[in-house]
Amino acid sequence: MIAVFFGLFGLIVGSFLNVVILRFGERSVGGRSSCPHCGTQLRALDMVPVLSWIFLRGRCRYCKVRISIQYPLVEAATATFFAAIGASALTVAQLVLALPIAALLICIFTYDLKHKLIPDIWVWIFIALALLYGFLNSQFVILNSILSGPVAALPILFLWYLSRPFTGRAGQWMGFGDVKLALGLGWLLGFPLGFVSIFLAFIIGAVISVCILLPLPHILHFCGIRTKEGSIGLTMKSEVPFGPFLIAAGAIAWFMIMYNIQIPLLIL
Repeated sequence: MIAVFFGLFGLIVGSFLNVVILRFGERSVGGRSSCPHCGTQLRALDMVPVLSWIFLRGRCRYCKVRISIQYPLVEAATATFFAAIGASALTVAQLVLALPIAALLICIFTYDLKHKLIPDIWVWIFIALALLYGFLNSQFVILNSILSGPVAALPILFLWYLSRPFTGRAGQWMGFGDVKLALGLGWLLGFPLGFVSIFLAFIIGAVISVCILLPLPHILHFCGIRTKEGSIGLTMKSEVPFGPFLIAAGAIAWFMIMYNIQIPLLIL
């Protein structure tokens, strides 16, 4: 029952996260929601999380233009995260930190996927909350909590800097936002899971990159993925954000800790 409550709460929060993601850097999150295409103000029935998108078949009720699948996916992901967190054995203090951390990770995941950029304000808030969360976790000693972040960020920092000799400028292979994100994940997960999750992110990234390089034009078109030239599909030269892979790997490790699940890949 507690999972249902947190899941429903997550649906509401997820709907707000969509507003934050779409309006960040452009306009205030306040004000009535409207169709981005025709500008018609939306009614309450048009904004029921997940269900409205399904019943409207992914189109605006008024202008019939297709609505991004981002809306139900973010709402469903937030509901799933919140339900899993609420059903875990976290203390009240950890729970208070875990919910905004999950919301921030979903925002960063989606924004980086769309814009290939991690907003500084979001990642710095995540880092601060992750550090506090790490200190609250009784299995981490103080020294472990402090060092786990830099240790996890070190491989990403190395790749960020290593691109300088080859391209003439640091950050061509890996953005510095990924370095900061890895720092926060290290503090969130502690050592060794924070460090190992970084390598899990590379594995996830390699598998997914191979999949999206396959000739799957219909799936790519449905997801709205296009190259800069406008053609369907991706090439070896296409820019792929690494933040979502870091977050996916971090989420797997985080929920393993919450539910005391052991996976051979993450056992040292």
